[in-house]
Amino acid sequence: MLLDALGLSPALDVLDVGAGDGRLVRELARRGHAGRAVGVDLTAGPGVQPASAEALPFPDASFDVVLFVRVLAHLPDPARALAEARRVLRPGGQVWDAAHGPVHLRATWAALGQSLAPGDTLPESALTVICPLTVTGDDARFLLGTYGKEAEVSPHLFPVQDAAQLLVWSLAP
Repeated sequence: MLLDALGLSPALDVLDVGAGDGRLVRELARRGHAGRAVGVDLTAGPGVQPASAEALPFPDASFDVVLFVRVLAHLPDPARALAEARRVLRPGGQVWDAAHGPVHLRATWAALGQSLAPGDTLPESALTVICPLTVTGDDARFLLGTYGKEAEVSPHLFPVQDAAQLLVWSLAP
């Protein structure tokens, strides 16, 4: 859904910073993307090169698009990562950031008895991408664990029909 919202030309060279398991890079390949699609992450995997967002291993002006999907806020030095993204960006290219919006997994957090903090104010030009999903009790336990929390997850409250919300905006090069 994110790729649909971005409407990237299939000829562009794309860098996915913080690519995780390489899912986005694989999806570009599945769609027949003709340009290069490269993922980098601290942990290498299929289609993902080991690299730090703050020290990208590419020459200047190597990519048409640099993506930060749910990663920029988690980096130790986001300003340095953005400087690196701009360095490897070709003239006229775009840097895109996608972050969780204020209604991300709202039903899941409510079922766990947790409240959500209000979202940050974002540029008016932000796109909203909503991805419907089903969250099981095991998913909820895993989610809590990523926040360093544990809680009893009542089986009668799950599965929950929920939505992943991404707010996506272009960062001026």
